[in-house]
Amino acid sequence: SRALEKPQNQMSKAHRHLPARMRQKKTSSGRVYYYYDTCAKPRKWLALGADFLEALKRYADYEIEYNEKEMAERINRLATFGLVADRYVKEKLPAKAPRTQRDYLTQLNFLREFFDSRDNPAPINDITTVDIYEYLQWRKNAPVRANREVSLFSVIFNWARNWGYTNNANPCAGVEKHAEFGREVYVSHAVFWRVHAAAEPHVQFMMLMAYLTGQRVADTIKMKVADIHDNELWIRQNKTGAKVRIKIQGELAMLIEMALQWRADAVCDNLFVKNGRPVSYAMLNGGIRRAREKAGVKGTAEDFEFRDLRAKAATDVDDAVDIEAARKLLGHTTQKMTVNYIRRRKGALVEPAAMAGKK
Repeated sequence: SRALEKPQNQMSKAHRHLPARMRQKKTSSGRVYYYYDTCAKPRKWLALGADFLEALKRYADYEIEYNEKEMAERINRLATFGLVADRYVKEKLPAKAPRTQRDYLTQLNFLREFFDSRDNPAPINDITTVDIYEYLQWRKNAPVRANREVSLFSVIFNWARNWGYTNNANPCAGVEKHAEFGREVYVSHAVFWRVHAAAEPHVQFMMLMAYLTGQRVADTIKMKVADIHDNELWIRQNKTGAKVRIKIQGELAMLIEMALQWRADAVCDNLFVKNGRPVSYAMLNGGIRRAREKAGVKGTAEDFEFRDLRAKAATDVDDAVDIEAARKLLGHTTQKMTVNYIRRRKGALVEPAAMAGKK
């Protein structure tokens, strides 16, 4: 009964941040477990588990007989965006690709700053469509990143619904995001070879590989000697999981032979190395930046990023063969995806009009 409850001013400091009758114990390993204090005599605590939000849900089942309305309000206050985000990071994020994990953690820093400030953490049930709109305005100086951050918020909110922390509709639904415009950079052959000539050997190899295979930056970096099977290069794309097999012939065969000679007795299995070490994203990014600067391309209208070589490959294959060949090379599931990806880069190739009435 409430008469048996210890007065708040006498409660252990370890429990002061917890709801009434909720207790915590820390083991010798440092892990915290939560319990429900029945306030019975003799003393009886009921285990609630180690996950705080799950403990709150179990706590509610025990506490509801005391004050259902008070309990609902208390859980609403404690089930904040920050706590739901913590559970997402712990349980769902590890299944994502490494690059996606890094991107999501960066995006979460901004979401936490807005929705989980120390002075005013937002309960997940109190976040509305207006709050999402205000977040987009708060991040208007980085519109594309803001859009990605809202998309991540939407994912986390949907998991909050799955976990039973809210029954509200997703507040991101119907909110108009910032306008985005796809990249329109097409790397000409002349610019490609200028930068290639100025690059270090490992960057030269990777530029050619990205172009000849049409793969993303991450998929080019992770290529291994073990990915070569029966005169084919086997690729499983990080982003989509799509599998692509590329015939090792012509220029690709010569490139792989040179890369294998260059890596010599490298201990690692990576196809592309520098000083015997696998080439990382930072090493590639720094190398391409230095090559552009040396070639006089950096900061000009001819400037490009390494990722633009994938679009160049698809565009050139479309021109030389057809859109279906480009789709297969990129690993897209539909031709529409490929068309949207490459058309704005160079424009569709068309026939000129014929002069009418010519005899």
